[in-house]
Amino acid sequence: MKRSTIGLSAIVFATTLISAPAFSQEADKAPTDSLVLYSSHPIEMVDYYISAFEAENPGVKVDLITGGTGELLSRIKAEAGRPLGDVLWGGGAHTGSSAPELFNAYDSPVLSEIFPEFLDPAGFNAPPGAFTMVIVYNKDLVSDEDAPKTWAELADAKWSGKIQYANPASSSSSYAALVAWKEIGGWELVEAMAKNMTIVDSSSGPFTAVGNGEVELGVAYEEGAHRWLASGKVGIVYPSDGVTLLAEGLFRMKDGPNEANADKFADFILSQPQQQALVDNFPGRRPTNVNVSFPDSMPSANDLNVLPYPADAVTDQADWLAKWKDIMINTR
Repeated sequence: MKRSTIGLSAIVFATTLISAPAFSQEADKAPTDSLVLYSSHPIEMVDYYISAFEAENPGVKVDLITGGTGELLSRIKAEAGRPLGDVLWGGGAHTGSSAPELFNAYDSPVLSEIFPEFLDPAGFNAPPGAFTMVIVYNKDLVSDEDAPKTWAELADAKWSGKIQYANPASSSSSYAALVAWKEIGGWELVEAMAKNMTIVDSSSGPFTAVGNGEVELGVAYEEGAHRWLASGKVGIVYPSDGVTLLAEGLFRMKDGPNEANADKFADFILSQPQQQALVDNFPGRRPTNVNVSFPDSMPSANDLNVLPYPADAVTDQADWLAKWKDIMINTR
């Protein structure tokens, strides 16, 4: 496996490709021995799946380009006239539909094994995983009985200054929590909760602070919360008043040099064995395949009060974040 990390210079170089003449794609339809994967996920997990994919497809070698989802998407846009990559593994389900000119539609028999909640209405995403937001609490500071069971309970004055939450303007996972709160109780509930919260910039801040005993409660993304379970120091609550479940993104690039292998990789990641491996090897990662056995600590989608993710949470995100900024100012 060859690995590279994208940086500013790579993006600048890629932008020069916009004006480059498009080359013939006919040869790209023939079988190849390569796959170029762009990914923003943790290296440990990506390396695991690259090794497994190469073992199942002898002769195929994967080149990995890492970076933030935004960086990688910028690179793909810059390379649109002459695609160099095959698969983008990162971002959310909406990433593909936000730039449909860059990706191929995905239709595969394996989609019949995927929870309906995670299927992409726009038809681009091969949903490799999903996430939700949870309440995490420190067991030395909060008893299991006293831990909040709903989001709305975080508005109780007894939790003033005892909740840590990452700024949704800098954390996409925290934004998903904000969407859930607005769906449950509107901006009135959001403001009541915000009064009790300490706001941090990093999405890893809340579960880390709770795990270290620095704060009683945190609003955390699911995987991060589960990282602390083995320590015995934290408890996790899936709020009964509702959660949003969001699919992660995996997209096959249009006219990529190795389209057949891109198709194989998408099918491979969604297959039951690899989805089970996700659960077994990476605690807190949520599979999308219905045939996976979930650990006791992670309820399946069927066992949660799943809220619909409103379309205007995507189209009006800038307005929602502006409203959040006003609330922040008013509640500090």
